Amino acid sequence: MKTGIVLFFVFLSVSVCSQTSNHERIKSIPQLKRFAFGSCNDQRDPQPAWKGLIKDTPELFIWGGDNIYADTHDPDRIKYFYDLQNLRPDYAFFKSMTPIIGTWDDHDFGYDRSRGNYVHKELSQHHALDFLEEPIDSPRRLQKGIYTSYDFGQGDQRTKIILLDNRFFKDLDREAPLLGTEQWAWLEEELKNSDAHLHFIMSGITVSSPWYPGSEEWKDYPKESAKFFSLLERYKTKGVVLISGDKHFANIQQRQGYLEFMSSGMTHTVPHGIRKFLAGHFGGTSFFGLSYGLIEITWMGNMPTLKMHIKNRHGRSVFINEYHLTNNEWFRDDIPSL
Repeated sequence: MKTGIVLFFVFLSVSVCSQTSNHERIKSIPQLKRFAFGSCNDQRDPQPAWKGLIKDTPELFIWGGDNIYADTHDPDRIKYFYDLQNLRPDYAFFKSMTPIIGTWDDHDFGYDRSRGNYVHKELSQHHALDFLEEPIDSPRRLQKGIYTSYDFGQGDQRTKIILLDNRFFKDLDREAPLLGTEQWAWLEEELKNSDAHLHFIMSGITVSSPWYPGSEEWKDYPKESAKFFSLLERYKTKGVVLISGDKHFANIQQRQGYLEFMSSGMTHTVPHGIRKFLAGHFGGTSFFGLSYGLIEITWMGNMPTLKMHIKNRHGRSVFINEYHLTNNEWFRDDIPSL
């Protein structure tokens, strides 16, 4: 009897949520306490992660790039593959109960290693924003690129999420070959004017992780990378956490004084032969199974504490790293092994 009552209220809640737009549900989050994110999701492959995500009931989900694998020069195929993803039953159910935001990377932007010279990028942007259910009158539909930001909470417990676009302008602007001049100007204003005490900055490719052959990352653009970190220093950006995807495994590490949580591989992971190399090369906490990330936020005054979960395909936390912020520095707290 109790189970039936619980299911009734679950379905009632989903029914109500489905009548509310994704944009309205994002705006209705009073203070972000728990969100999930993931990347590298092939619309044709088994997708076990959604069952775990449904059980986790995050307040928000962030697509981190390669949200589908289009790998095409035909923009109609991109739309077709987004439609396939939306037809996945577990994803459709999850989406009906969870607000979703996101950015892209190469495979959903166009094809592997695609960049700013992709001739159909404006149409690809249109399809991506439709997939994310961006409002028709959103400024994101008028600008070049899909970068944007979101603010949650009030007073000293404000959280800002910044989503970067590392594809639309890539290699076109000689002065800013990764983000482009327009996006750099926007990002500087976001950091300069932010009064948030916690900043999550999402990039489709890794920002501070070590370079390794065959991969793409910010380290390919050392001037851009130096500029990024100099802006964080100049504006004394509080509580910076970098979140990323792309590499088909999960990793939590602390470099250059910043945390980076890479969650990648919702439907596929790196080959077994290079896993040992990657684990030693990257350091920190690494996991090589299908996974997604979950971050829990608690506040003590204006100081946040983060609990970062690497979740496996069944939704089990295979690693939990906990950090607290003091004097704008992250310190790891020891917690019992699982």
